[in-house]
Amino acid sequence: MTSLVGDRKAAREVVRARRGAEHAAGWGQILQDWYVGLFITATLLTMLFAATGSAILTPDCSSALCLDPGGYRILAAGLALLGGLAMVAGLRAVGPASADRGQVTWLMSTPADRGVLLRGSIARVCLAAVVAGGSWGVLVGFALAGGSGGEGRALPVVLAAAAGGLVVTLLLLLVALRRQGGSVAPAASARAVPDAELARAGDVVGAITSSTLMLDGSAIALLSARRRLAGRGRYASRQGAGGPLVGVLVHDLRGLRRRVDRVLVAVLGCAAALAVGLLLGRFVGAVLAAVAVFALALVGAGGLGTWLSAPGLRRALPAHPAAVTAVLALPPFVLAVLGSAIAFLALGLPWWGPVLLALGATAGVIRASDAPSPLGPAVATPAGAVHMGLVTRLVRGTDLALVSAAVALMADAVDAGPAVLALGVLLLGWQVLRDRD
Repeated sequence: MTSLVGDRKAAREVVRARRGAEHAAGWGQILQDWYVGLFITATLLTMLFAATGSAILTPDCSSALCLDPGGYRILAAGLALLGGLAMVAGLRAVGPASADRGQVTWLMSTPADRGVLLRGSIARVCLAAVVAGGSWGVLVGFALAGGSGGEGRALPVVLAAAAGGLVVTLLLLLVALRRQGGSVAPAASARAVPDAELARAGDVVGAITSSTLMLDGSAIALLSARRRLAGRGRYASRQGAGGPLVGVLVHDLRGLRRRVDRVLVAVLGCAAALAVGLLLGRFVGAVLAAVAVFALALVGAGGLGTWLSAPGLRRALPAHPAAVTAVLALPPFVLAVLGSAIAFLALGLPWWGPVLLALGATAGVIRASDAPSPLGPAVATPAGAVHMGLVTRLVRGTDLALVSAAVALMADAVDAGPAVLALGVLLLGWQVLRDRD
């Protein structure tokens, strides 16, 4: 019986031809590229650990909630669990074997061995996973050693946690390969992986790559929306309830119920922001809390985003646009209050701090629904040319949440009290009443 695994010799010739067409590099150039990549990675990780390690091992109790050794161990366990879940979800999303639509179409007809053709994509995913898993293990080790009170005794704990992170990462890589292609061996898994699975993982990798390079998350949002629509299936259409305002609110709440999985993930992000804030201090925790709460409010603003981005819908509905905007802002505001209470209260702020952050995050969600700004001029950066319009799109909306968090910290420092909530109400009211036509 003829083997159907493919021609390995032909696959190697294809790989050599592809490399020669893209870049005719010798061994010296290849070693230089690897050296530069590893040096940049090591430099960034060193900066990360230098910034976080000292802050965790010698906490400043005036700016962060003081934890006992038991509290540090609980935080370390939570961080380890969160990292494991993120690693499972990430490896499942990107493959590990992946190919774009054009490559999948070609692979369906070629007799070349897929185990050779796809090992490059698998190796890149494995390398990124090992770096991420080991780095996260180092941070977990810092958290474990945070309650010891001595930096000299922290090195064995950090090294053990980093080794544990690497071991867990390798085990999860084997599980991901087994789930995707039915084998823990990369070559055998790549030969058996279905074409649809390769294309799905390739779409995710392409969306992440384009979003990273272009500072625009529209590709990821579009892919996520398409996957939700494909997995939702059919559901019965229901009539609205009451007048136009009550009807749009009820319809939005029904849509939010179908997105409960995304809500739970965003709530976990708020809990992660709280954990980092407890380890690194109130200022870092406030910044991460603002970003996490803004992301949670975005999850709950499906109807609000549709309403604000559809001028025809605003003209057709028999209700004042500001009234509809205010009604549709209720679900993201309630979710933002919940996320703020999780991520902000334990940092030692009074009760009005989470409310102020929720007001700013909701105002930021409304601001983020504006039409995309043009690319504008390009500015030279160490990462290459970056258009200012891309930076504007990235920070639009998030800036209001960050400003609200900063105002909450300053108001607490000067003992301003709940009167500062008036600023948040004015900010949200300005966004609701602003004319967009």
